[in-house]
Amino acid sequence: MAHQAQSDPLLRHMAAREIYIERQILGTYAQVRAIDAQTGLEVSVTTPSNAAQFDQNRLALRKLGQSLIAQGHLVLADYGDNGAASSEKVGELSKSTPKSLPKGGIYT
Repeated sequence: MAHQAQSDPLLRHMAAREIYIERQILGTYAQVRAIDAQTGLEVSVTTPSNAAQFDQNRLALRKLGQSLIAQGHLVLADYGDNGAASSEKVGELSKSTPKSLPKGGIYT
């Protein structure tokens, strides 16, 4: 995951947080939950049970990251080689997140 996290600024920031991942197999589907230890925010995704665990985890982590950004718990700033913040990448991630997520609880 180290190489993948380096190319994705959201996953790079998520790697610095304490996150619990829970997987439950329900027949041909797997329900994967990611819980942020600091905020208690929990998200879940449903994937095919035969999908790679890496992909299931990455999907749950990206959804958790988007929820953290939407609620203001995570501010994403990607710094390039020259030390300047890349506001285009931050803007792209923020624009794709709906502004009306419910506060607290489990997101499905």
